[in-house]
Amino acid sequence: MKRWLSFAALVAAFALATKLGWWAVPVVAALWGFLRPAVDAPAATAALAAASAWALWLLGNWQADHDAMGLLTTRLGGVMSVPPALLILLTLLLGAVLAWSAAALAGAIAHSLAQRSGDTR
Repeated sequence: MKRWLSFAALVAAFALATKLGWWAVPVVAALWGFLRPAVDAPAATAALAAASAWALWLLGNWQADHDAMGLLTTRLGGVMSVPPALLILLTLLLGAVLAWSAAALAGAIAHSLAQRSGDTR
């Protein structure tokens, strides 16, 4: 239960951070990766949470204005020569990669610092 609550809080943090801009996703992920022990797989958790948060944002926007989102994905997909569904998947993948890379890097830094100080994180 504690893991689910932690995951839900991380999804909420990513959703709120995204309101500031895409660049806030790696910031939240780096904090997560730095504060979580490596055995908890913080990078994978961050990637899944960020993709979930972005999926919720997209779903919320889709429900708020289905026609506008459909038009946007169709036109942007046409410009990029990809189907609209692939465009949405690529969007979720971007959030996941941003979060994974920042959490993995911060986790590695935290682990290195802990080893140097003699702490066994």
